[in-house]
Amino acid sequence: MHLSPIFFLGVVICPVVLAIPSRTIINNVIPTTTPTRHVVHEERSIIPAGWEKQDRIPQDIVLPVRIGLTQSNLDRAYDILADISDADSPNYGNHWTDKQIADFFAPSTETIRNVRTWLSSSGISPKRIIHSPGRGWLHFDATVAEMERLLKTTYWQYEHESGKSHLSCHEYSVPEIISKHIDFITPTIHFDSPVSINTSKKNVKRAEPGDTDGMSAGPVIGKTVPPPPKHTGSTNSNVTNSNVATKQCGPYVTPACLRALYNIPKGTKNLSSMGIVEYYPQAYLQTDLNMFQASGWVDTNMPIGTKPLVQNVNGGSILPLNQLTGQYLAEGDLDLQYAMDLVWPQQVTLFQVGDNGTGSYGSVSFNNFLDAIDKSYCNYMGGSTYGFDKNYPDPTGYNHSADCGTFKPSSVISTSYGYNEHDLSLAYETRQCNEYMKLGLKGVSVIYSSGDGGVAGNAGRCIDPASGHYTDGSYGAFNPLFPATCPYVTAVGATQLSVNNTATSPEVACETVIYSGGGFSNRFAMPKYQKSAVSSYFKKYNPPYTAAIYNNSRATRGFPDVSANGANYVIALNGYFSLVYGTSASAPTFGAMITMLNNERIAIGKKPLGFLNPVLYQNPKMFNDITEGNNPGCGTEGFAAVPGWDPVTGLGTPNYSKLYQKLVKNAK
Repeated sequence: MHLSPIFFLGVVICPVVLAIPSRTIINNVIPTTTPTRHVVHEERSIIPAGWEKQDRIPQDIVLPVRIGLTQSNLDRAYDILADISDADSPNYGNHWTDKQIADFFAPSTETIRNVRTWLSSSGISPKRIIHSPGRGWLHFDATVAEMERLLKTTYWQYEHESGKSHLSCHEYSVPEIISKHIDFITPTIHFDSPVSINTSKKNVKRAEPGDTDGMSAGPVIGKTVPPPPKHTGSTNSNVTNSNVATKQCGPYVTPACLRALYNIPKGTKNLSSMGIVEYYPQAYLQTDLNMFQASGWVDTNMPIGTKPLVQNVNGGSILPLNQLTGQYLAEGDLDLQYAMDLVWPQQVTLFQVGDNGTGSYGSVSFNNFLDAIDKSYCNYMGGSTYGFDKNYPDPTGYNHSADCGTFKPSSVISTSYGYNEHDLSLAYETRQCNEYMKLGLKGVSVIYSSGDGGVAGNAGRCIDPASGHYTDGSYGAFNPLFPATCPYVTAVGATQLSVNNTATSPEVACETVIYSGGGFSNRFAMPKYQKSAVSSYFKKYNPPYTAAIYNNSRATRGFPDVSANGANYVIALNGYFSLVYGTSASAPTFGAMITMLNNERIAIGKKPLGFLNPVLYQNPKMFNDITEGNNPGCGTEGFAAVPGWDPVTGLGTPNYSKLYQKLVKNAK
């Protein structure tokens, strides 16, 4: 089926209703003697905020070039994944092995031959080219002069207002006959986007100086709260009784409150695993974890001093203790304190990603983690996009080769970070989104928070429809977050109880301190699994905004998929008890419930759930529908929570007992 591209805000959107094929493979071999017409492969319409163009890059500078080759069979991927993710299918849960996935999606012989022939005919000797073990990348070193001739481009130095320098070009071209064999080439148009810390107590995520347009990190930190009675001895006793859980959950949300809200039982078996991902400089303190375990805020008999299984990816560095302030601890402390209590006695694995290198080797990113858990994804040097992802070895930090397929992924991976979709190139997002699809085929449930700025992006940024530049946030087009917009992840929004409510009261969309991130992608088309739900939303509750404000084509991916409580969580933070807010809280809470379900499935001989979205949308009655609240931003009221799916709270909040009935007790 042919789908015409959708144009919105100057960005070409490639619809991916079923799969996300980056290009279509052609079998012609590029001529070596006749001139070939070049076409622009990627271009950047604007310079990211905070950067300024400087001088040309000297011609003799050597660049580590990486070419991402198009993969095979992407046009078949969605249907295969949907089949094994459909609870009514006889193939439900028949996940693939690493080898099956690597072989099925490996670039074709024609693609590899055509790209190599082009490089050779352009003066890049075959002896200089290294093919990655996963077969998806070609790597070679080349001077700026060689690359400018090869790509018909010009490299410039850019300087950030923080003093950081970067190499980039505005656009680059390749021969038309091989364009469809290449996803993208680096270093080219991509800009480094470091992790930014959320320090605002308003509804937007503020980036620190020098970190604009980066990967958001961390919940919003609220006031400190008095400690509850402490436990004595080496283990906890269940002092948080059901009366406290149901009567005091408005002002103080605890694990017991979440159990009461969503009917979550306590675990008795350790058969599955939950993964939490943190990116440098975010970390956690074991002393905070001990403090939480020893307090009356928990409701299990988890021994005080219980630790997560820590997997240090590419060094897994943390800041010195005297620099680990609350803003660097809130995410890790929150994720682990709640995940470990909710899933106990199951194992929680912490993937601590990144190092403290200070050189010009890029910033830690999602791709660095994906490299570490999937050998077929990583390229020769690790870090799939030079100039955007962190590259190794880094003499100023982790001076070793990047982890490549080193770690086994957990059955559930929860991540509370995100980029503005607008900040990344379409090719970069597409290739990464396809990796989440592969994790789904492998049986991994990938969960991302949907953001805390309502319809605005990180740092409260909105998009000027005319220029594509960011506004001050008081007006402009809505700015969705990635990877929440990828159709192969489960995006989790936020709800809340009012201060005077109990755990038996209905929740509303979160409007305390943060707003639930939600809206519609400007890059990814609406997947089949949500077509009915989203079409019904538009038919009954069509938002009052034009195409200048959001992508109202009714053809793109809507998010979030589900929600969970995201306000007034009590955590131990740097030696004190504090309240925190955000989808950073709701994502691991939902992930913990999926981990519990996996545990029960394995106990009766079934496999982990894997990719969740098809079965969730097929069974909306497994959720508590949220029908009140908005997610404001960009000078608007945003979207409204309404009956059925909506771009504020998705399908609603989970009812564990109903999920259990469908996905465990009555599962085929």
